[in-house]
Amino acid sequence: MANDDALYAYAGIILRINLSNGQVKTEPTSRYAKDWIGSTGIATKILYDELRPWVTPYDPANKIVFGCGTLVGTPMPGACKMSASTLGPRTGGWASGLADSYVAGELKCAGYDIVVIEGRAAKPVYLWIEDDKIEIRDALHLWGKDTWQTLDSLRTELNDQSLHVLSIGPAGENLVRGACIIQDRARAFGRCGTGAVMGSKNLKAIVARGTRAVKVADPERFMQLVHDLRDRFRNAEGVEEMRRYGTLRLFPIKNTIYKNFQETSFPEEYARQIDPRRSVEKYEVARQNFPGCAIGCGRHLHITDGPYAGLKTESSQWETVTSVQARCAIEEPTFLFKANALCNQLGLDVDAAGGAIGWAMECYERGILTEKDTDGIQLNWGNADGVLKLIENMVYRRGFGDILAEGCARAADIVGRDSAYYAMHIKGQDQYEICRGNPVWALGATTSTRGGGHTTGSVDIRPSEVGKIKMLFKIPGVEDSSGYAGKAQMVAAMEVVHRMANSLGICHFNTVWGNLDFVGLPDMAAVYSAATGWPTSTADLQLAGERQLNLEKAFNLRFTSFGRRDDLPPARAMAEPIPTGRQAGWKMDAERYNHMLDEYYTLHGWDRNTSYPTRPALAAVGLDSVADDLEKIGKLGKV
Repeated sequence: MANDDALYAYAGIILRINLSNGQVKTEPTSRYAKDWIGSTGIATKILYDELRPWVTPYDPANKIVFGCGTLVGTPMPGACKMSASTLGPRTGGWASGLADSYVAGELKCAGYDIVVIEGRAAKPVYLWIEDDKIEIRDALHLWGKDTWQTLDSLRTELNDQSLHVLSIGPAGENLVRGACIIQDRARAFGRCGTGAVMGSKNLKAIVARGTRAVKVADPERFMQLVHDLRDRFRNAEGVEEMRRYGTLRLFPIKNTIYKNFQETSFPEEYARQIDPRRSVEKYEVARQNFPGCAIGCGRHLHITDGPYAGLKTESSQWETVTSVQARCAIEEPTFLFKANALCNQLGLDVDAAGGAIGWAMECYERGILTEKDTDGIQLNWGNADGVLKLIENMVYRRGFGDILAEGCARAADIVGRDSAYYAMHIKGQDQYEICRGNPVWALGATTSTRGGGHTTGSVDIRPSEVGKIKMLFKIPGVEDSSGYAGKAQMVAAMEVVHRMANSLGICHFNTVWGNLDFVGLPDMAAVYSAATGWPTSTADLQLAGERQLNLEKAFNLRFTSFGRRDDLPPARAMAEPIPTGRQAGWKMDAERYNHMLDEYYTLHGWDRNTSYPTRPALAAVGLDSVADDLEKIGKLGKV
């Protein structure tokens, strides 16, 4: 399977594997490359074109598309991301998660930009991909193992301790809707339930080894651009702290979840007690950097004392602090590392765990749930052992855990008793994003096509960066994070940055999303041009990003009933003022939020009343046939 000689940066081949009949096919990446750029863009196109409207997430006819970013395998700063995209069980619509991945580089060097998995194996299998050798191997001996055990078993079986593996744990095997795919032991393709789709196909793992090289069209120009970009990282504000703590550096400055969104800040004493930066300093034993990353935020810990003494794991990210530890008001400072490690082992998204359990804890506090409902577990705030037990019960679908495994939205529907108000979700996906006090963050999350998610358009504004933001986004009206002016424009701009970074395989923390001095859309266009040999402007990438967003939107309209109402924050976020902290008393202004949403739709050329794309908007990005599709199902927006 030779590389397409006309392509640079790309490996050149899309690999298709049908697990039902064992058939393996290939096609040239060049069929998609120019219009869809890479990874998530190509996945969107494949899934939209090939999934019929009757397909359901666990149907063998569903497909899961693994994408290696176009710049993966090069020294481009942050080019270490791989995507997994599918029709997801969490929302019933577009689903995509990304992870830092060594496997992405191996697949690129084996010759593949994209791997499309379809069908369902008759028994558990794993894939062995080594250059031109593609094998579907028996995995019955791996079924039931957690992801750490699977990694160790495959390295032993294949007699290579340096191999990297994508695998699912028992959560994916048991079709837990929040199941995720884990790279090796720690990096998760989070949100959306991609691990459950993999489990529904009886696919336990993917192992790849490649021996080829990734070539660029203009090496001299490419390396000069890379060198100049890396210079920006050397002394940029916040980089050293990021290297030292990872995203845990956000602890003192970030809005957060406390007691299932009752608060958006920590009580002072609680914050002092759990500060995870102290734990990193105390227990760190090594650091980790994925290929290409200009920062290096990974670190490995060995917990030597306390209730989790003996735990050896990669440090968690900020998300675990707020989505599990603080959401459940747990005071043990090392709990976040234990919970994160357990979720990684079992293949469960930490947001899925925290969302469902946080809802259950608040319902327990309010008398909606009792020990009779929870299998005797007392769900008082701070019950660390209870949370860990519920995580396991979710994964194995035991008792009350079987209800929680459906996610907080479905769990509330099952339980009833007016519990839905406390189920914090967006489009059916458990919410991690704070909406109150930060409309631009909220707008990016609520309009996200994958159902919540701050990495598809949300923007964070720090007071010191307002000037830079005005210049970067060319929006004069922006003042701070708590207002509404200019925020729709910011989200629309960041949606493109996020999608292009995902398609190119660049970690968002290496882009202007993570630091306004880092890689922006003009930089991506310049590097992509040098890498591929195709002159590509910022406007070209802007168009590609908007094309991808519109197709994701159309994909959702084909498979779900999402409309304008689903682009609003949860009822609680709209109704309750912030009770304490520096933003105490701040309350969402429903009229202004809806006006901001109107602005957002107008920027995209979508129907304000329904949120549906209009024919002119779709035609402007080359999706005329998609407009025809939406018209046939009565979901084409009115001009």
